[in-house]
Amino acid sequence: MKSKKSIYVVMAVITFIIFSFFMDYFIVFQNMIYDNIYESKEEISDDIIIVGIDNMSYEKLGRWPYSRDVQSEIFEKILKDKPAVLGIDIIYDSKTNDSDDLKLINTLKGNPVVSGSILVSGMEKWGYTSENTYITPFGELDNIITTGFVNPQIDSKDNGVIRKTVLSKTFNKDIYNSFSYEIYRKYVLHNNINANFNKFDNKINKSLYINYAAKPMEFKNISAYLVYNNMIPEGFFEDKIVLFGPYSLGMQDEYPTTIDKDEKMFGIEVHANIIQDLINDSFKKDLNGSIDLILIVLTGFISFIILRKTKPSIAFLLNIFIIIAYIIFGKYLYSKGFIFQVIYPIVTVLIIYIITLIYNYIEQMLERKRITGIFGKYVAPQIVNKVLEDGEESLKLGGIRKYISVLFVDIRDFTTLSEKAEPEEVVEILNEYLDLCSKSIFNNGGTLDKFIGDAAMAIFNAPFELNDHAFCAIKTAWEMKQGAEFLKEKIQKKYDRTVQFGIGINTGYAVIGNIGSKERMDYTAIGDTVNTSARLESNAKAGQILISKETYELVKDKVLVTPLGGIMVKGKTEEIEVYQIDGIKI
Repeated sequence: MKSKKSIYVVMAVITFIIFSFFMDYFIVFQNMIYDNIYESKEEISDDIIIVGIDNMSYEKLGRWPYSRDVQSEIFEKILKDKPAVLGIDIIYDSKTNDSDDLKLINTLKGNPVVSGSILVSGMEKWGYTSENTYITPFGELDNIITTGFVNPQIDSKDNGVIRKTVLSKTFNKDIYNSFSYEIYRKYVLHNNINANFNKFDNKINKSLYINYAAKPMEFKNISAYLVYNNMIPEGFFEDKIVLFGPYSLGMQDEYPTTIDKDEKMFGIEVHANIIQDLINDSFKKDLNGSIDLILIVLTGFISFIILRKTKPSIAFLLNIFIIIAYIIFGKYLYSKGFIFQVIYPIVTVLIIYIITLIYNYIEQMLERKRITGIFGKYVAPQIVNKVLEDGEESLKLGGIRKYISVLFVDIRDFTTLSEKAEPEEVVEILNEYLDLCSKSIFNNGGTLDKFIGDAAMAIFNAPFELNDHAFCAIKTAWEMKQGAEFLKEKIQKKYDRTVQFGIGINTGYAVIGNIGSKERMDYTAIGDTVNTSARLESNAKAGQILISKETYELVKDKVLVTPLGGIMVKGKTEEIEVYQIDGIKI
């Protein structure tokens, strides 16, 4: 973008990107970059074991839910090994029968157990109000075990992916911990691990990016049936985090995750990954928002400067380099535990590049139209197009030697006409004739070099190659001659005046190019070929077309001529052989 207005376009783009940043307009694309490029597996802890209600358990123990008597036996066998904590991803919100419930209570009592609970937010709809509800295990059980909410934080903007988690949440003016966080706390206390709970306790109501360490089925897992049937070695669960919960597709507790959107992950595995993050303190953190904004603005102006100073193709490569650099930079920050909103600088680069291309195209079209509108009235369209295509290169002084045909045309008796007619009449008559000359030249591929008072000069075969240029020049002259007859009658009736053309054509080598000074130049032809053509025109009578022998030799099979012999012309020491055009054969 070359005009000053372009800076306003860039500022508008940057403003839009900043607004999009706050509104999360491109968050889906941001997530795609992180999920497909940055997300990777990490080493997982052997201290986390999943006891799954899986397909084998279905086949051997029957469909879920099992009786609490059966569940109690499974828990009893796990707790016998003295695990650090047993996390049960089940909501015991109602009683079944007294004996089974009592057995469950007695089994879990006095042991490091965390059970699931649910936070149900109140809704106000159609005049019905439901208050916030915290669903916990039934009374007696709730009094002897720890509970944590299992509500998944599903990303509704991203096809239900679980991307983040909340460790603690304010609910009904109280603070509740999540299922995963409560399990981690018991694990730390059991194993006397030096952990700073304040670091996590201060993140109340804050969403943390889950750094998934493992894909589905990758955590150490065993079937609940194997535990129930005493097929696990003694001490297997000692000091471990044991997670008990659904591990089969039939239980509708599976979700897409950032590490593998194609294969859904069971809820119990999501908890395992969160616990792994707590152990490793590996939750990803958002980069300071002000840094994101600075990079958006900086990227916008860098991209703008590149586009101003370089060609579109070079700018494209440099912008690709910037995008790749940002992706690598984002990967580096990700490895250090930070989430950089890399998509916004990338979108800034892309939008500015695309808008610049469109802006430049429109600007060039308008400039082409402006130049064509102005200069197209004074010079040939070929010259205008050459200036537009070649740019400043076409305006440099210099020329080349080229074989061309040159046509000069002049209005006979114009001086006498000027003395007798009113100035307005003279101008109108002159415009009529010169308009005929221009159209005839352009119709036959010639270049209108210049108007010289009541005369005009045209060249053929420059600036572009023109096949059979000598014949094109003669066709142009013949078109002028025929058109002049019609104009003669029209002007005779309107002004009681008449004028006619005299035309000279010569072919040969001439120097073609921008001739003049840096302040004032013309695209023209110079040399003896041009001078001879001018002399032929000056010797032509009213309505006569004279051509040189050089031109005649090139067109003799296509024209009817009258040889006029040799004539002396100004600037020549010898006569030149001249022919009068009487007609065109084809």
